[in-house]
Amino acid sequence: MRVRALFVDAAGTLLRPREPVGVTYARAARQHGIEADPVAVEARFRAALRDRREERQRGDGRAYWSAVVRESVGHDHPELFEELYRWYTRRRAWWIDVEALAALGQVARSGVRLGIVSNWDRRLRTLYNAFALDRMFPVLICSAEHGVEKPDPWIFRLACRAAGVSPREAVHIGDDPDRDVAGASSAGLSAMLYDDDFAWVTLPERIRSLRRVPWR
Repeated sequence: MRVRALFVDAAGTLLRPREPVGVTYARAARQHGIEADPVAVEARFRAALRDRREERQRGDGRAYWSAVVRESVGHDHPELFEELYRWYTRRRAWWIDVEALAALGQVARSGVRLGIVSNWDRRLRTLYNAFALDRMFPVLICSAEHGVEKPDPWIFRLACRAAGVSPREAVHIGDDPDRDVAGASSAGLSAMLYDDDFAWVTLPERIRSLRRVPWR
């Protein structure tokens, strides 16, 4: 197999909140006079995301995230929402696994083009610039910028077109079995599931192993 491009999911794979969302939401809520338990807020936050699994994050994502914040803290508080919305545009709200960057850098040095393919609102572009991710990931496909989301095969084909490769020359890594793995596979890419057992340090060898697979 000829691997010429490797795409990575953003939220939950490459980028993660620096602290649990429930902790951040609850602290901000208390500053606005709203009693909130971080554990309960976290549970409601995850439920809100599940309820909106089929809902797109359009444009700046405000409509989507205002509903999530409201259901998570149990209050419709515009100032609280704005504070949280702005918080997640800041670099210090997120962290990137240095092991991931090291492994991905090694893959890039072997001649593989890297990219990010993510279901996210336009704030992802702000974070992409803040972290200077363009230096390692020249391709960024953000769903809100294109009006299509994973698992739609079209978003993966857009990434391949941007990277100048065919789908059969590309690999995608993500934490969602349906959106990332099934979606990428349906578009003709190879796919890897990122989960708690995924070790970034093994990634370069995984890519080398794929390259030893006969051309498909």
